[in-house]
This record gives sequence, structure tokens and C-alpha cells, in this order.
Amino acid sequence: MIDIGRGTPVVVIPGLQGRWEWMRSGVEALAEGHRAISYSLCDEPTSGFGFDASAGFDNYIRHVDTVLDRAGLERTTLVG
Repeated sequence: MIDIGRGTPVVVIPGLQGRWEWMRSGVEALAEGHRAISYSLCDEPTSGFGFDASAGFDNYIRHVDTVLDRAGLERTTLVG
């Protein structure tokens, strides 16, 4: 998980590539005026987040909840 910048928080959810590092330049540009938070999807081996194959899509919902908790956020703008 990356959490950089200051201002209104924006959480950037990775797409099919699954890793926030593929969006590094965009996250860094966003951090120039916002608090930019991103992470690698839970099914990425390097993400550090658990993945339960039986949970299906709920894995990703739980993952967003975990990211928000770690960032100390109750509300944010989500970008995916």
C-alpha cells in the first residue's frame, strides 16, 4: 500500500494489472494536490493481503475496507 501527498484523500484501485506500481506516475501526479492511496490487489502475490478463493469478489470488497481502515479513512473518493 502507498499513501502519499496531502489534501482530499483519493483511493486508486488497480485494474487488471493488479499492482499499484503500474500506475506509479499517475499516483504521484495525483499526490501533488491530494492524498493519494493505492495498493496491489489481494490476489497479487506481492500485495501482502490475504485472498480466499471461496470468497470470490468479496475478497476485493474486504480489501478496500482494509485499505480504508489502514489509512484511517471513513470516507474517500474511489477511482478504479
